[in-house]
Amino acid sequence: MNIAICDDDKGFRDHLEKHLKNYFDERSIPLNFLQFSCGEDLLKNELLFDLVFLDVEMGEINGINTGKELKSRNPHNIIFVITSYDGYLDDAFKINAFRFLSKPLDVVRLYKALDDAIELLKNDIIVFYDVKSATNLRIYTKDIIYIEIEKKKTKVVTVNGTYHSNDKISVWKNKLNGISFVSPHSSYIVNLDYSINHTRTLLVLAKKNLDGKILEKYEISIAPKKQVEIKRKFFYVLERR
Repeated sequence: MNIAICDDDKGFRDHLEKHLKNYFDERSIPLNFLQFSCGEDLLKNELLFDLVFLDVEMGEINGINTGKELKSRNPHNIIFVITSYDGYLDDAFKINAFRFLSKPLDVVRLYKALDDAIELLKNDIIVFYDVKSATNLRIYTKDIIYIEIEKKKTKVVTVNGTYHSNDKISVWKNKLNGISFVSPHSSYIVNLDYSINHTRTLLVLAKKNLDGKILEKYEISIAPKKQVEIKRKFFYVLERR
């Protein structure tokens, strides 16, 4: 797990890191910590962080603008906003801040917030072995467009690339139990959050860029016995957008 602490107060950074290490050591979760004294230095780093602790009042690029840029790079990262001034709270909602932490640090509140963050990450991240690269990969469930049976393996198509797993599709069905994931055909699991069109026999998914431009389309056939279910779930997911 990659964690960034960005605050111009080194004493606070060290204090926060100490408590974070205690929390994760107790749970045997491996960590990679990086400290930054300003938003500029954080944004120069190309690592994608799981958890980010951002002080609002910093240098030329404040915590809110730093958070906006981080979210554009990785919309899944969990941002904790650190502030001693409530006037910034409205702005913090613009970056979907997960929790607000005040100075001095309330350790009990921090630990409760971390409990919620870890639970969210458990439901949002899947680790699997990619056959072609021969590596263990971590992907976000929200980034999965669809999964398809391919030569007794499974092809995993995501917004960031296509991977190949030895896991059977039944294993993936157990992992992907959110409302957006459906099986329109015995050979597929699709994420309806990427659906753009639906007919009685066909479901069309699309990968888009940040501006909403369609980069690629995928057409998935719908089995006759699945048509009623897919239609109902398609419109349900559409209403949630």
